[in-house]
Amino acid sequence: MISSHYGEFAALLVAVFWTITALSFESAANKVGPLSVNIIRLVFGLIFLSTLTLIKRGLLLPTDASYYNWFWLGISGIIGFVLGDLFLFKSYTIVGSWFSMLIMTLAPVIAAIFGWIILNESLDFKSLTGMALTLSGISLTIFNKKGKKDSIRLNKPLKGILFAFFGAVGQGLGIVFSKLGMQDYDPFAATQIRIIVGIFGFALVISLAEDGKMYFQHLKTQKE
Repeated sequence: MISSHYGEFAALLVAVFWTITALSFESAANKVGPLSVNIIRLVFGLIFLSTLTLIKRGLLLPTDASYYNWFWLGISGIIGFVLGDLFLFKSYTIVGSWFSMLIMTLAPVIAAIFGWIILNESLDFKSLTGMALTLSGISLTIFNKKGKKDSIRLNKPLKGILFAFFGAVGQGLGIVFSKLGMQDYDPFAATQIRIIVGIFGFALVISLAEDGKMYFQHLKTQKE
């Protein structure tokens, strides 16, 4: 039974792990801030992936990748990990992880739209119907109406909703550029490239942002 429904079980496990990580990241982001959490998780992710690729491919880093791979996967890392996840983690601190994850269900819809625009992928009636149902379900959750005479209003702060939406856009567009850049290249090594570029991207954001200056001052204070 499991072998015949391998994809469905894998998708279910992804949803479970996604929920656990969302709750963990929400707690961490509230304590140390979205910037710190993002760069820490990417560093740990790179360590684990590098260990895996060393065992699997015999290469610690993606040194066999082409310039084409680095370019498009690098763009994917900037859009998906830096911009997308920065907005997503910030939304955790405003509207909570459960609501942010609800908005993140738009990521496949956005990926399909950008895949159609950039990769010339087809969108059939079934895909369009699924998109419409997803948008309808999210709209019902975002808006509420308490009384018959009351106007429809947002359930959560607009800022948090927009941040979660930008996170979904980053994830969806990042997926498309990942597909464009990966081609026949190893998926684990491709993720390494995205993470490496993401780490440099976050390091740049931290060095330029006002709370980034506070971040470095906090580290200096801890060392002293």
